[in-house]
Amino acid sequence: QPGSGFLPFVYLAAMERGFTPSSIVVDAPIEIEQGPGMPIWKPKNYGGNFMGPTTLRVGLEKSRNVMTVRLTQMLGLDVIAHVSDRFGIYDEFPPNYSNVLGAQETTVMRMATAYSMLANGGLNVEPTMIKRIDDAQGKTIYRADKRACTHCNDDNDGVKERLQNGYTGSGNGS
Repeated sequence: QPGSGFLPFVYLAAMERGFTPSSIVVDAPIEIEQGPGMPIWKPKNYGGNFMGPTTLRVGLEKSRNVMTVRLTQMLGLDVIAHVSDRFGIYDEFPPNYSNVLGAQETTVMRMATAYSMLANGGLNVEPTMIKRIDDAQGKTIYRADKRACTHCNDDNDGVKERLQNGYTGSGNGS
C-alpha cells in the first residue's frame, strides 16, 4: 500500500483543475456514508488533530488525510481515478475514498514509475534496470532512454520543485 505516497497525485489532480498551492481546504472532521449496511467512515489525521482552513501546500506537506478526502469530494473520485490511470499506479482505481489515502495495494515499481513521471513533467517513463553503459573510453554504447534531452540543465520555474521539497522536506510524506 502506498499510504501517503499516493497523496501527491490527489493534489496534482486538484492543480490540474485550477487549484493552487495557496488554495484553502478545510481540515476538519468529516463523515462519509459507504452504502447500505456499511458503517459511516470517519477518516482521521495522524495524531488525531485538525488544522481548520489550510492551504493545499500545507495539506500535502503535513499529509493531512481528512483534507485529502475533502479535496477528493470536491474533485470527484473519477478525477482521481483518471490521474491514477495516467500515472499507471493501479490497473484500475477502485472508487473508494480510503483509496485516495493509499489504502489500495500497488507495487513499489509502479509508485517509483509514477514519481519518475511526476518529476519528468508527466511524460511517460519506462522503468529500466540499466540506464546507460559506457565503454572504457567513456563513450556511451547503450542508453535505455532514447529521448532527446533538450533542457536537462535548465532550471524550471520552481513551483513543482518547491511543492515537492516542502512535501518531503518539512512534512511527513514519503
